[in-house]
Amino acid sequence: MTKISDTLFNRTKPLWDKAAEHPFVTGMAGGTLEAERFRSYMQQDYYYLIDYTGILKTIELNAESRSLGDFLAREIQAVSFETENVHLPNMKRLGITEDEIVNGSKTPACSDYLQYLKETAQEGTTRGLTALLQCSWSYAYIAKTVSERYSEKIGDSPYADWFAAYTSEEYAKANAIWIDMLDRQDISSGETESLCRIFEKCTGFELRFWDSFMQSEHTL
Repeated sequence: MTKISDTLFNRTKPLWDKAAEHPFVTGMAGGTLEAERFRSYMQQDYYYLIDYTGILKTIELNAESRSLGDFLAREIQAVSFETENVHLPNMKRLGITEDEIVNGSKTPACSDYLQYLKETAQEGTTRGLTALLQCSWSYAYIAKTVSERYSEKIGDSPYADWFAAYTSEEYAKANAIWIDMLDRQDISSGETESLCRIFEKCTGFELRFWDSFMQSEHTL
């Protein structure tokens, strides 16, 4: 029997390959992305991570097994730690002030994506797990694909740490655990198509998120 993760991957891989050619990502790899665009991305990604953690907590409340609840508790702890102890300090090193963080707001691309994730998580545990997995798994796939393509340049890029984080062994193991947890869910054949659509739609939101940092208002 085909695993749901294999089906999701095969359906979404063409979109992930397209994402790996996005100018925001290739600009990071080649070191040509303007610092202000990355700065904006980091601030919006911080807002995203805060809400992402909240969505994980919503799913945890409805966990149907002890193993799933324990898994989600670990994910919540890991994402919270990364947000406050890695992402936030990196933002401050980029010159993003506390005032900017507190008084800033989500862009429509960030807000719409999060709203979709929240609505999907409220529709059921498996749907929520599928939607959130797309984010972490796609980042791993894209970072690996782009790192291999730009192997001669990426080491000198000021954004090399971004690629190192998402291609790390630790990140790969965390994704593998999440994928295995989803594969163990009781998913009917009728649900598979719906989950594929969720995965594809989330990929579209990711592309729109990166698009937003390449638009004219971010031109230096």
